[in-house]
Amino acid sequence: MFRIKFFFCFIHIGLIITLTKSEFSCLTSSIISCRCNSDESLVTCIENRPSNETFIDWSTFSSGGHRFHLFKFINFTHLTSNTFTNFTSTVLSLGQFEFTFINRIDRVEENTFQILNFYSDTPITLIFESPRNFQLANYAFSRLKYREIVISDIQNDNPPYQLNLKAFDNTQIYQMSISNSPEFHFISNGSSLINITHMKLKNCSLTNIDLLLDTLSTFMLDIDLSSNKLNHIPSFMKLSTLKDIDLSANLFEDVKSNIFTNLTQLNRINLSHNQIKHIAPDAFLGLTQLSTLVLYDNRLTSLETITVHNEVISFLYPLVQTLTTLHLSNNFLHDFKAIRNLSSLNSLQICCNKIKTLDENAFKNVHKLETIDLSSNHIESIHPMAFDGTILIDLDLSSNSFSSLETTKHVIDDHFHSKNQTSSFLDTIQSTLIVLSLENCTNLLELNWFVLTKLRQLTILKLSGIPKTDKFWTLEPRDGSIIDWHGPSFDHRVSLNDIRFDNNDYCLSKPIFQIFNRTTIHVDENHPCNCFIFMMKKKFGAGHHPICLSNQSIVQELTHECVNIDLSCLSLVNSTTIPLTQSSSSSSSMTSTSKETSLTSKLTTMSSSQSSSTIGSTVTVTTGSIKTSSTSSLTTSVTTTTTTTTTNASTTLRTIIMDDGKWKTILAITIPLTAVAIIAAGTSIFIVKRWKKKNPKESFEMLTGFENLLARK
Repeated sequence: MFRIKFFFCFIHIGLIITLTKSEFSCLTSSIISCRCNSDESLVTCIENRPSNETFIDWSTFSSGGHRFHLFKFINFTHLTSNTFTNFTSTVLSLGQFEFTFINRIDRVEENTFQILNFYSDTPITLIFESPRNFQLANYAFSRLKYREIVISDIQNDNPPYQLNLKAFDNTQIYQMSISNSPEFHFISNGSSLINITHMKLKNCSLTNIDLLLDTLSTFMLDIDLSSNKLNHIPSFMKLSTLKDIDLSANLFEDVKSNIFTNLTQLNRINLSHNQIKHIAPDAFLGLTQLSTLVLYDNRLTSLETITVHNEVISFLYPLVQTLTTLHLSNNFLHDFKAIRNLSSLNSLQICCNKIKTLDENAFKNVHKLETIDLSSNHIESIHPMAFDGTILIDLDLSSNSFSSLETTKHVIDDHFHSKNQTSSFLDTIQSTLIVLSLENCTNLLELNWFVLTKLRQLTILKLSGIPKTDKFWTLEPRDGSIIDWHGPSFDHRVSLNDIRFDNNDYCLSKPIFQIFNRTTIHVDENHPCNCFIFMMKKKFGAGHHPICLSNQSIVQELTHECVNIDLSCLSLVNSTTIPLTQSSSSSSSMTSTSKETSLTSKLTTMSSSQSSSTIGSTVTVTTGSIKTSSTSSLTTSVTTTTTTTTTNASTTLRTIIMDDGKWKTILAITIPLTAVAIIAAGTSIFIVKRWKKKNPKESFEMLTGFENLLARK
């Protein structure tokens, strides 16, 4: 124990010695004390006592041969032209200078930083953190070039705070930021001109910005006036070079006509988090470069306006060729017809509105659309052709009210027969969709996974929070289609949080996850362990498996409990809607249930044709069961033979099917037998036809009698 204490004591002493060596006193006077860090380019100076003159003679500054360029001044109250006396004679330039003033700056006098003209080619940054009162004299910043000026958290004894723009007269500032300063006004002691490239005035309770805009030079790239109290959008006409305007979180209620006139280079406007109810049809007229429009969290009820001439027109019409990103979330929109002609639109965010339907022409001419967020609306129906023409990659339909991914309608076929035709709104985007979210769609009572197997690029599927009904694991082809899954070569991710699964879900989901064979499943960490969790444990992502699987005793118990789960699945699957739907091209991903049914049906056909030389059987496979309808028969014993053979074949297959590795043996036996069955059936049909030609009358009577016998039964 003594040795351990001695060791830590030794380490502690070593750290103190190292720290002492890395810091040394480099300037001491009656006003300030400065310490330098030999390992970093840092000087920290603390004012010992307040001084109105703040005269600092930097000729006594000793850097120890190190070139410093980061200075921190703590508790300084008054900055004057004497603050940096003899500064250039001692401090050499090293890439850039950064001066940070922390606390108490009460006043900055004229020409305080004039001495820095010596470093005309060196980027200079001034940072003022929590200054008090912060009174700025005219020309305080001395017509210099600054890389950045940052002012934050002004502490003002006599609100509202007034910022003297004359202090920045004829300065050139690449980036200027003023933030978190309540009750903020501008004043100007005569005309001034400020050259600022990037301007940020955020959370300063500004109510008027016109004086500042009149002072700014014509060359400015972006301006951020977010989180203030502006109740009208100011005119930016003078700033023709602007590319980005952020006016979010203010108090605007409308956007007037031609308010952004002359801003021909503007790329982005952010008007989010306001109270906008109306936007004039020509508000964005002339913005030939505008690509991003952000309008979420407002009070818009429509994207269109009825003019005095009784014409319906949208404020989006001037942007049909340029707009690529449109944010309309958290408004009160019932439709979005106005976006149909935005031919360049790539991303649409329109969640949390009041949309109820997506009709056939919802995205009529929006052929470049890749991302749509329609979550948290009231969508009850989606037309199968709603997304036709788009190239959707990411579709978010979570928290809506539709009950199925499919729509069934009555159609007339080529033979003028009425039939039902089922299709899905996902069919038109099956070759492009990568991310699909259906989370918290609490009315989605039927989930047909066959629709999802047609999404060739699907990678992320979000199903968390949807109800688990008896149709949750439906796998049912439509209109004669087959399952031919050729998904992406990399892993899929299926989110199933907030859903509780039991043992039966393993049986029902197994055919689906054999099709989506490279899948990572996400469920709740606190999901209770059962055979579904245990048997699917290899599909849980690293670090995302339920906590209970970390308990070795639970795992051992489940190992015994679930050892025969596949055998139990056979009886469950035979009474559940999981049809045989597998093409030869996708035999490698065929489900075990489909394999069993397919082989059983082949054996049934073979037995039937071998039992009688006059039998032609048609086997129809539906919902995992076998239905045999005889087109002709001479004896009822054939039916009994067929049923017996089917039962025996099914029983045999159920025993063999438990081991997927035995399929090669089964196929080796079945394929020759099937060939023999086909030849026998063909021979039987040929004999029957020849016999009918020779005895047509007798054949007719036999068939009539057979049909009447069936009718009486």
